[in-house]
Amino acid sequence: MSSGFADFDAGHRDLVSVTKFNFYGNRIVTASSDHRMKVWDQKDGEWQLTDTWRAHNAEIRDVSFQTPLFTPCTLHMAIDRLLTPAQATWNGPFTGQHIGSVGEDMKCKIWQEDVTQPPNSGRRFRSIFRMTAPQRHPFVSIDFRNVDLESWLAVITRDGYLMVMEPVSPDSLADWQPLDQFRVCAAPQRGEETSFKVQFHHDPADITHSVLPSWDRKSLSLVVAAMDSVKVYRTDANRRFYHAIELNGHGGLVRDISWANGSVRGHDLIASGCKDGFVRIFEVYTSVSNNGSQNANGSHAGPITQPSSNRTTTQSGIGSALANRAPASMASRSATDDNQFKHSYKEVACLDSKHLDVWQVGFSYAGQ
Repeated sequence: MSSGFADFDAGHRDLVSVTKFNFYGNRIVTASSDHRMKVWDQKDGEWQLTDTWRAHNAEIRDVSFQTPLFTPCTLHMAIDRLLTPAQATWNGPFTGQHIGSVGEDMKCKIWQEDVTQPPNSGRRFRSIFRMTAPQRHPFVSIDFRNVDLESWLAVITRDGYLMVMEPVSPDSLADWQPLDQFRVCAAPQRGEETSFKVQFHHDPADITHSVLPSWDRKSLSLVVAAMDSVKVYRTDANRRFYHAIELNGHGGLVRDISWANGSVRGHDLIASGCKDGFVRIFEVYTSVSNNGSQNANGSHAGPITQPSSNRTTTQSGIGSALANRAPASMASRSATDDNQFKHSYKEVACLDSKHLDVWQVGFSYAGQ
């Protein structure tokens, strides 16, 4: 074993399907085909089991930590909220941690850590939210995004239906409502092998704000692996997602995507891992524009977006309501005519893995 690497037995009863670090690198969650999740904390140079529990009634497909990226400003705001009696019920990261998970049982769940429960009791993490996938296609990928003290959740199903959620109340992650939802590509044929992944851009500031400082500082950006393509979506002035650009050239299904931190470089950096055995790295450029027409490299943003509709606050029961709603029919979502940005890209690297499939890719924290 190479120096600096730790090897330990996760103790699952079946294949380990997911491993994820938290933001600080001192906690790991593992999930398995045995329907169980385990949380490990680094103590005294070793990985020690904090708790294990049955999370789903089928194979777990993906998990994600919900951990805000604190700046001095947001840390000060969080401390203020903790010291304010009216905010005593705020269940932010200082009172535990949240983990999202999706499984083949059609469920998306959010687990909140209860630090008052003893380790390895099976009660350390409790389910505070669950949602059933629409149209009987399970969720296959999940990610959180945090800006200051606000959170968003993105999930995508096996047939390419993307849902972005926001909490009903900023003080709790127990009730969520849809911010936007649409299909990222035409529905795959029955029995066709599929591949979908979703990831938020996690930098504290989106590059659109760097290009245009007057733009919404809390604008959201998503990268989606959609079958054999990679698509980038951003929010417009109405907080609706538009299809910003498509990264083409893959020779098979895209298994995974990763968006590098580091907007200071002046462009976005996105990597993809593909079934054709290659890791591709793309530079995505964003500039100010008065329309959403053709990009400099010939890529188009896609069809015109649907008008933004007023969202109503939805309390508990949203999962069952969404399960009965038919997915939107649009294959992609484009910017409105008055969009402020245009996007272009170029492929800067194509790395041969010497294997049949590339199943996972990821950048270092600094995006190097």
